[in-house]
Amino acid sequence: MSGAVNFCGYSGGSFQFTKVGEESDWVRAPGIVLFAAPEGRSWRIISVAAQSGAEGDVGAFWRWREARRYGATTVFIRRERDNARRQMAVADLNAGLDPVCVSGCEQPRMAA
Repeated sequence: MSGAVNFCGYSGGSFQFTKVGEESDWVRAPGIVLFAAPEGRSWRIISVAAQSGAEGDVGAFWRWREARRYGATTVFIRRERDNARRQMAVADLNAGLDPVCVSGCEQPRMAA
């Protein structure tokens, strides 16, 4: 499982992400970060968040650390400079993918 991967949001729109190594400089990429774990031939989505790509953004490292606590092993990035588009895509992906952890909150989502 490598390279480009498409994830669909609640709207049905497809968003293309690129798998990156955790040692790469993914924190500096303005866009959407998606943390996942392999699950069979697919991915279990741990969390989805927007990031500005600002230098010194320690929040990105904390999100990665939290996602790993819930099983994330892989980082995906979708570059997007426009903040409004980032926020809209994150909301769409969170609604459509039902991640284990909702971005912006410390508590994992409970299964219904």
